Amino acid sequence: MNKDPRNSGGAYLPERYKQQIEAKRRRRLLKKIMVMCAVVAVAAVVYGLLSGALVNPMNQNPNPLPGIYEPSRETLPGPSPATSLDALTSNMTAASTPTFIIGNGISAQSVTGMLSVEDAIVSLREDYPEIAYTLLSVNLNDQYTNNSIYEFRIKQVESSPMDPGFPVFIDAFSGDPYTPGQESAGISAGRAKELVREIFSVSGSDRIRIRYDNSPDTVRSWIFTVYQDNATIFSGSLDPDTGQLATFSRSIPRLGRPADPSLDMSAAQRIADHYIIERNGAPLPVNMSASRYEPIGLPGDAGAGYYVFVYNRIVQNTPCDYDGFTISVDSVTGDITEYNRRWYSPDNAFSVAVDPIVKRYEAIFSIQQKAQEIFPASASGLKIISAEIRWRDMHPPGVIPRPGSISTAWKVQFDDDIIRSQEWPMPGTGWVDCRTGKILDFYYQHENQVVKKL
Repeated sequence: MNKDPRNSGGAYLPERYKQQIEAKRRRRLLKKIMVMCAVVAVAAVVYGLLSGALVNPMNQNPNPLPGIYEPSRETLPGPSPATSLDALTSNMTAASTPTFIIGNGISAQSVTGMLSVEDAIVSLREDYPEIAYTLLSVNLNDQYTNNSIYEFRIKQVESSPMDPGFPVFIDAFSGDPYTPGQESAGISAGRAKELVREIFSVSGSDRIRIRYDNSPDTVRSWIFTVYQDNATIFSGSLDPDTGQLATFSRSIPRLGRPADPSLDMSAAQRIADHYIIERNGAPLPVNMSASRYEPIGLPGDAGAGYYVFVYNRIVQNTPCDYDGFTISVDSVTGDITEYNRRWYSPDNAFSVAVDPIVKRYEAIFSIQQKAQEIFPASASGLKIISAEIRWRDMHPPGVIPRPGSISTAWKVQFDDDIIRSQEWPMPGTGWVDCRTGKILDFYYQHENQVVKKL
């Protein structure tokens, strides 16, 4: 073997062998590099798969943030009127309108003929305007009737934030206000509407709104309002059991109205007398006790006004103090513009009328003495307006007086200089038992100072 003289420790190889060895070395190095790249690529893919599987569970939120989804408008059925607002809100979720809470299923209602919640709110605002009442919530239930009822909870705008409000109900089909207990009325709301159309010949294009009133401080009645082009034509009330017209009033148009009446008072009274018979089916025992003419408009621009007639019910030839009629007649057209029927005491509630033991002058004298004790400085200007025997028949609304409980007494009315100087003078009144002379009731007002003795 030949040796390289420049490398005494190594074997000598020909040049071509060196080239072959170098080529094999480069091929082995290239293979190693390719294997290493493949290993790195596989590792990268595996790492990516493993890291993605780990990252997704970590980033996944089981409770999405508010606003990512549309909140449900449905809740559980609403509470009864006695339920507090806290109980109501616990079963409801916020609606898309942020100003009030909307109850379960209202947005999903599609029953034929049923009002939408928006239309029900329009009906609500006719009695409770937005400027005075805040709407807290609305629900839909049928716990009072077989029909669906919108139950609104509202409160006065200026009330406390802690005020839970009070319930108001709207019939979901008619749009009329609903009052719990109105089913006990002798005639239904639908029949009451029919009677209003018949009595006043209301055209089909006019709208009638009706509401049942059974509040403890008023007489039970169906309250109605008739609208023409969203303007009120007239309003009034019906007896809820018989359907008899109890009250109504209509406005008098002023445009183009003459300054002077076309009818005199006697002609207007005949119209009023006839209307009582027409509305009640027969003549009634009444007596007209007062009449007056009322102008309309401002002083200096007054138009022809109307006549007012007050009738008292007569029982055993003695007038009642409360029961009777008040009727107004337009002095130009002769139309009845106001009708008020007060006939609440049953016949057996009146005791047997007896001749008074206490004389008229004695009753007047006792009232004068009482008035002088209250305001002695006004004694010199005290004036007796009237003194007559009447049935003392006024009683709280809804109360039926017991048989024989209504008796006669002297009713004495008076005034003085201070009362006569007031813009709206209110005479003093004293009631004196016509058998014993005892003062039963006494009312005397001076500049916001009221003295009343029962």
